[in-house]
This record gives sequence, C-alpha cells and structure tokens, in this order.
Amino acid sequence: IPLSQQFMTSKERTIVFIPGYQSVVPSTKSIYLEQFCQQHNLTYVTFNHDFSPESSVETWYKNFLCILKNQTEGQLILVGSSLGVWLALLLFHRDEEDAVQIRSRICGIVGVGTSVNSTERWLNEIESEEKRIDRAYVYRRPSLYSSTGYYDILVAKLLDSKEYILPMESGKVYVNCSVIMLHGICDTDVPYHHAIDVLKLLDVPLGKICELRLIHDGDHRLSRQEDLIRIHGALLDLISFC
Repeated sequence: IPLSQQFMTSKERTIVFIPGYQSVVPSTKSIYLEQFCQQHNLTYVTFNHDFSPESSVETWYKNFLCILKNQTEGQLILVGSSLGVWLALLLFHRDEEDAVQIRSRICGIVGVGTSVNSTERWLNEIESEEKRIDRAYVYRRPSLYSSTGYYDILVAKLLDSKEYILPMESGKVYVNCSVIMLHGICDTDVPYHHAIDVLKLLDVPLGKICELRLIHDGDHRLSRQEDLIRIHGALLDLISFC
C-alpha cells in the first residue's frame, strides 16, 4: 500500500489523514494537512486505499489498522474524509487486540463530510432484490467525482462489508476522545443529517469535545480554501484538548 509520510522532529503526536472512497493522495486536503504538520512540528502519515474490485471495508479497515500499528507512535489525531470517518470509528467499535491498543492512543478525530455505512446505502440503491444478492453483479453508481460519471461497484464488495456496519439504529460506540465533524449543508452526496445521526451514535465522555460544525455553502469534499481553514481550526481545538 503506497504510503506518504512526513516525519517531523517531534514524534510525540501524529496526524493521520484517512482519504475517502476513490480518493487518492496527494490531494488538496492531504497537502494542506502536511503543511499544517510542518508548521506545528507534528508527524504526518497518509496513505492510499486498495480500491481493487474485490476490496471491501474489511480490506480498507485492516490495511488502515496495519498502518497505524506499524507506521505511527505516540498520540494520534485522525482526520477522516467521508469513508475515512467510518474507518476511524471502527477502531472504537471492534475488539481486535491491535484496535484496542491503538484507540488508547487516539486523542481526537476530525470528520470531514462524514459517511458511515455507505456500502449499505449503496446496496439499498439497487432496485432489484435479485441483483442485491448477486455477488457478480456490478452496480454502476452515478458520481460527480468520476471522469466517467459513475463508479462500477461489485455487489460482492457491498455484501462483504456488512460485518463492518456500525449500529446506527440500536447501540452506542464509546469513543474516549474529542470528536469534531465538519459537514457542508449543500452536500448532495451525504446530507448533513447523516452526520447528526453519527454524533448521536457516539458515547463521548464529559469534558471531551463532541461537535458538528455546519458549513452553510459547503459541499461533500470541503476542499476550498475556506473549508481548509475550518479544518485548521478544528485541529487546533483538538490539539488543545490532547
């Protein structure tokens, strides 16, 4: 898995950027975060997901877990974009030994355009029940961000991700760190009320930040300069709590 790292002189704290679905680094946000880390003497780690047709949330999560275990040390602040927020929260929901050890080091999460359980939503978009259980069926999902206007998604990918669905309807996820989510009101990919539902899912201790910051003209990506400034502010707020 390609890694992009920038190690600074201080290794006490690391910012990890988790890209979204079909997003690759370097990107606008990843470059901005690298510059932020250089300015604040922080370690920076980011990476690309494996988006091969057979990959699933299991693939992305396990690769992410491996990177945190082998490529980071000290306190962690996770910055997740879209799908990346889901992967960050899975660290607090699952019971693998590595996840338990790593989450004790996490002192903050910034969510940008939060998208949790997206594979389940995509599966439900397929009208034919027969096709929803056909592992070989390819769902051609429209996307503004693809040069072709769509992403081809193998149903097997969606079915294999079911084990990693967070309990949005019944249950809580205990997150022992501060969480700040940024979401655009003009996000047509993942409406902002989804981020509200995710925050309701979280059980965050008293004294920690647990906030949703809405951007009135923001889209899903939140990559404009004014959006990056808001991410900058959220990071400074989390650092002050770490």
